[in-house]
Amino acid sequence: MQSQSALFDELRSKLGKADSLHPAQSDPIYYAVYDPVQALALRKQIPIWVAALRNDGWNIQVVSAGTLLWETINESGRYDSWVEVEGDFAQSEINNAVRECLCYQNRLVERIANLVTQDKPDSAVFIMDIELLHPFFRTRAIESALHDRVKIPTVFFYPGRRTGQYGLHFLGFYAEDGNYRSTIIGGDL
Repeated sequence: MQSQSALFDELRSKLGKADSLHPAQSDPIYYAVYDPVQALALRKQIPIWVAALRNDGWNIQVVSAGTLLWETINESGRYDSWVEVEGDFAQSEINNAVRECLCYQNRLVERIANLVTQDKPDSAVFIMDIELLHPFFRTRAIESALHDRVKIPTVFFYPGRRTGQYGLHFLGFYAEDGNYRSTIIGGDL
């Protein structure tokens, strides 16, 4: 797996060319792929990377997918009732209830859209903690729902493995999903 400094160098280079045409003509969405075992070490590097990019003139907003998930659930008003009945339902039923909450009126996607669909020059969004979306949501579903709406570079820090130009293994154990069309950074081919 690529070193974190090499991942940052590649990310920095890609962000510097964010306005150039992508061969798949996709939105400016990037997947920064890293080994899930390196999650804590990567998290410690993010403030350093953000500072370096700010020195380059970028305005970087770091967002936790876990925070977006919790805000969506909290606003639904369902959490307390879920806790009350949690022991009466199978894990799959609980997962389905959470998934429905996140998908209802595209609530989770629209939270992300609010961050990335406004044209703000020299701005980018780093979305961390996407492993917390498991098993409720896949990042590719977010990418698809945002198609043709993303105005600023959006980087999903993706714990997993890369396979080929457009394939990713989420968390390293899901089956390969070869349908990602955005730029994949790191993860070695």
